[in-house]
Amino acid sequence: MPADIPAAQIEDGIIPATGTVTDDSGQLFGELLVWVSGGRLSALEFSWYGDTAPTELPDPGLVTVTVQ
Repeated sequence: MPADIPAAQIEDGIIPATGTVTDDSGQLFGELLVWVSGGRLSALEFSWYGDTAPTELPDPGLVTVTVQ
């Protein structure tokens, strides 16, 4: 990240929002969590429900974001 871009004023950890992921048929598939460290994105976690791990991130149209 370029030094002239200020860090976000947010506590380290998971941001207070969740991206609920559904599959093409509308069934609950998993969730996306965004992790921050030092005001910068540190990780994007995709947890899924089921036995088979996804091989790519979900289509953005299948994600519904809820802010807590």
